[in-house]
Amino acid sequence: MSYLTVRTRSAGDVFVAYIDGYLNSLMAEEVERVVLETLDAGGRKILLNFEGTRLINSIGISIIIDIVEKIMERNGSLAFCALSRINRELFQMTGVARYVRAFEQEEEALGYFRQSV
Repeated sequence: MSYLTVRTRSAGDVFVAYIDGYLNSLMAEEVERVVLETLDAGGRKILLNFEGTRLINSIGISIIIDIVEKIMERNGSLAFCALSRINRELFQMTGVARYVRAFEQEEEALGYFRQSV
């Protein structure tokens, strides 16, 4: 049983997950769980808000890559927002940034989803 919680909300047809704290294996697995539940329920637009995340370890990155692959397999759309400089650079170094749009603010990302079909 998981004792971690990922704060979530719906913004229209966009599922927003707030990742707070250290994105290690436990937190990343929880994020993956809520994203997969959203995909299974038919959600296709997912925004991961990293405002509360300062550090991401290698396992956390690995699970984020897995999330990206699963969303792409289901023809979903994923965006990140509120990345710290170091986390933005980490996503660029690992190649994740090639597949996921990143925005400074949540509202910018939601605007992107509203414009996309």
